[in-house]
Amino acid sequence: MITAYTDGGARGNPGPAGYGAHILDEAGETLAELVGPLGTATNNVAEYSGLIAALRWALEHGHTRVRVRMDSELVIKQMRGEYKVKHAGLQPLHAEARGLVSRLDRVVFEHVRREQNKVADRLSNEAMDLAEGKPPASARAEAADRVTAAVTADAPAPRAISIPRPPRPAHARTPRPAVSAPRFDFDIE
Repeated sequence: MITAYTDGGARGNPGPAGYGAHILDEAGETLAELVGPLGTATNNVAEYSGLIAALRWALEHGHTRVRVRMDSELVIKQMRGEYKVKHAGLQPLHAEARGLVSRLDRVVFEHVRREQNKVADRLSNEAMDLAEGKPPASARAEAADRVTAAVTADAPAPRAISIPRPPRPAHARTPRPAVSAPRFDFDIE
């Protein structure tokens, strides 16, 4: 039985939304990481979209026994039949997920705490970044590494420069105390 950790979210609810799914084999090795930006949607739409993506992946890759772990109690309980799906926008997604489940031999739905769903959460955040038009986190990390490497690789030391202080207006001048204040000079080297 493979295990699919799925997550979805939206920034603004509705807002830029996306889902992530981390799919593992029986030994706990990663089979797939799915990232899906959705544009503007709600958290619940994103959660269902992550579930549907994981179920589709399982079917496409010949897996018929799936354990689904999510931190969305609502989706888990709706899929188990414990809660009704009252929201009209979620009913088609629920029906699609139920249809995919019917094509599998066995599906187990388990609610997990957010701390146990960190990889899927990270993937869904990458999807939300993409929905916002930001580059993927991996591209941002690579760019940061390139900047750090460029700064540290034989970079010349920063130069000291002199920045003159603008004169104070006459009406803002106050008498100066007899004790001289420390003076700071910046010279160009």
